[in-house]
Amino acid sequence: MIIDMHTHAGRPRRTGEADPAVLASMRPAGVAAAVVSAIADIPMIRRDPVTKRLHKFRDPNPGECLAAVESYLASWERAGTRIAREPSDIRADDPALVLAVEGCDFLEGQLDRLDMLAARGVRSIQLTHYLVNETGDIQTEPPVHGGLTRFGAEAVRRMNRIGIIVDVAHCSEDTVRGVVAATDKPILCSHANLKEPGHPDGDHPRYLSPEYARMVVDTGGVIGAWIAVLWQERLPGMIRHLFRLIDTVGIDHVGIGTDMPAGVAAEEMPDFSHHPEIVAALRARGLAAEEIDKVCAGNWMRVFRSVRGA
Repeated sequence: MIIDMHTHAGRPRRTGEADPAVLASMRPAGVAAAVVSAIADIPMIRRDPVTKRLHKFRDPNPGECLAAVESYLASWERAGTRIAREPSDIRADDPALVLAVEGCDFLEGQLDRLDMLAARGVRSIQLTHYLVNETGDIQTEPPVHGGLTRFGAEAVRRMNRIGIIVDVAHCSEDTVRGVVAATDKPILCSHANLKEPGHPDGDHPRYLSPEYARMVVDTGGVIGAWIAVLWQERLPGMIRHLFRLIDTVGIDHVGIGTDMPAGVAAEEMPDFSHHPEIVAALRARGLAAEEIDKVCAGNWMRVFRSVRGA
């Protein structure tokens, strides 16, 4: 069984419906669940044609980020694939989507919006994306807040209370330090790789120091290996980074967070058909069946169960 803990599967763009053909590729690939993230700041970011990195180009209008989230969620709700709200809803033989949001830009000071999204079935929320928002600083821009804000800490505690996974992907290291102090549940860094200075694609600003990674796993959390920025190494590179994570933080704290079909994944993993190659690579390296299950699904499921109180 495979669970991809961070995707935009079927709807990577800012408009349009989810593509049922992409979602239909889950079952033959053995993917039991895909965590599909609505992008709150999608109307405000663009990719630099030279660096291929995303950046903010304007501020959001009031309500614009919430509208973007609701548009994403509605498209997946109409897509015809089952939505999993609880750990017991995830079954190997019946693929499901788990709804998530990338960036708390939609909050606009209103924590009750977290409750609204939880009632709709959202089960994982990332504090930040490419805009420095009211919850804290990000990895790809200079710090503004000095880490997690007081409001950000309140958002973390509210998510703990209502059963939403806190995802620190894109958060600065100081922001994560604040999240770890505020949370009483395990957290995710759903899509990132470890820093590797001097290696091609190895020092991306979104990569993690060993200290950053250790803070995540000390909560009992999980880090998902990431493909989107591996313009040179592509899928073999993601698999290599997966093993680097296993060697650094341990088999109990690593998962799969492709971010498909963002970045290079648009060509390398446009749907789920290549996910079995990850399983085959783990098996080829001599991992036992129970270890493969942890990386491919079990570690993320453990966090989901803990956060949902299951």
